[in-house]
Amino acid sequence: MKKVSLIFFLVCSLQMLAQQDPQYSLYMFNGLSINPAYAGSDNGWVANLNYRNQWVGMEGAPRTMTANVSGRYAQDRLGTGLMVMNDQIGIFQRNHFSLSQAYHLRMTKVIASFGLRATYEQMSAGFAGASYAANQGAGATPDAVFANNQTYSNMNFGAGFYLHNNKFWLGYSAPSLMKKQWNELSTAATSGAYRSVQHLVSAGYIFNYGKTWSYKTSMLLKKHESTSLMWEAGTMVYYSNVFGAGISRRGTDAWIGMMEFQIGNIARLMYAYDFTSSRLANYNSGTHELMLKFFISNQYRGQVSPRLF
Repeated sequence: MKKVSLIFFLVCSLQMLAQQDPQYSLYMFNGLSINPAYAGSDNGWVANLNYRNQWVGMEGAPRTMTANVSGRYAQDRLGTGLMVMNDQIGIFQRNHFSLSQAYHLRMTKVIASFGLRATYEQMSAGFAGASYAANQGAGATPDAVFANNQTYSNMNFGAGFYLHNNKFWLGYSAPSLMKKQWNELSTAATSGAYRSVQHLVSAGYIFNYGKTWSYKTSMLLKKHESTSLMWEAGTMVYYSNVFGAGISRRGTDAWIGMMEFQIGNIARLMYAYDFTSSRLANYNSGTHELMLKFFISNQYRGQVSPRLF
């Protein structure tokens, strides 16, 4: 039986007021997770595995697992990406399956990509597996609507734009364009439970210093219809494109430390640690995020990949 703590209810209340996509500290390495136009933008077929354990030590805190694969074909004009994701927050769980299709227009110095996404989502609430506070009184039982588990699924569609070359990127996306009501969950918990529309803008640039050192800047803006603008900005320094380390800041919420390693010529390993700087710092010991990128079929395989995003 899972204990539903006060902190858990505060977190879930925010989720139910406007169901949001998972948070990623390593978004700059995993563009398909936030932008369908990213599908096929890598130099070949690439697979990503991502695990995020948020707010360690806080009961019911978010845990997210994501896997995706993408590549381009048809003379590098088309790109396809498949993504699966599981996101769990306390007794709430969301499963996500998406297909992204992108068209890449090669211009003189940049590639302009336009993408569409179709997504199937399933949201469930394990009310029957929750235990409730003893202060309800002897013989007290929770409201009848919390007696059984609830599940609801829907379809959604998204779109994005991505402009890039080997030195910079600029993207805009709305991964879910349709505002969706979680009907069964709304009936069981709150009439305000819905998936809101999220708008994202990401950008970054790489500065090279000789043949050894590189310096990357990145930023992300996020806006939900029911929340204020959220931002992230950071920088990383690379040595020979084999090892990188950096720092990022997410609004007033967290400082983020990041590391990246090249594993031979087939993969890159990334790690991020979020040090919570908001009031939630008193209730958790930070957030861990780990990502592994595999180069399945890559024109740069056999040498260190020059792509740092």
